[in-house]
Amino acid sequence: MIAQKRKNKKKWLWWGAGLVIVAIIAIIGVIIWQNNQPKESVQENNEPEKVEQKEKVEDTKQSESENKDEEVAKQQKVVQYEGEDPNKAENLSGVVTYAGVNGSNLIIRTSIDQYLTEGVCELTLVQGGAIIYSGTTNIVGDVSTARCEGFDIPVAGLGGGNTEIIIKLKAGEREGSIRGGVNI
Repeated sequence: MIAQKRKNKKKWLWWGAGLVIVAIIAIIGVIIWQNNQPKESVQENNEPEKVEQKEKVEDTKQSESENKDEEVAKQQKVVQYEGEDPNKAENLSGVVTYAGVNGSNLIIRTSIDQYLTEGVCELTLVQGGAIIYSGTTNIVGDVSTARCEGFDIPVAGLGGGNTEIIIKLKAGEREGSIRGGVNI
């Protein structure tokens, strides 16, 4: 009889502990579910008119702040970097962005610091003090700068070794040069 009472007590203990665990899980689930619900939906059920008024006020504030931002942007000139504007420089300048052999061609690409819509790039390749190649392409405007159309030169007649790249830029009355090097 005593052994049976002990079994009954253990049985009730397990049932009680299981019930407590299920209750705790249910409470945690409800809390998580309530936190994931949008706060507006709770307010809409209680006070739909106030929510609509709040939304109208927020929309008005947003449009006012956007208008102010646009006015400020119009008033202030955007400075992208410190220093002088390269478009106002007397001389043209730039950089060789790529120079390398690809297949059977020497490929040379450039970037010009100024924005130009027309002009000429004159390429000279010098190897050991001697000119081994000369050619020209047009200057093409990009978004805020310009570039030479590009040079694709057959490697067959160039020979090998370190080669100096000299590109003379001419656009209207302005001139400049770009220098670089490549190993053929």
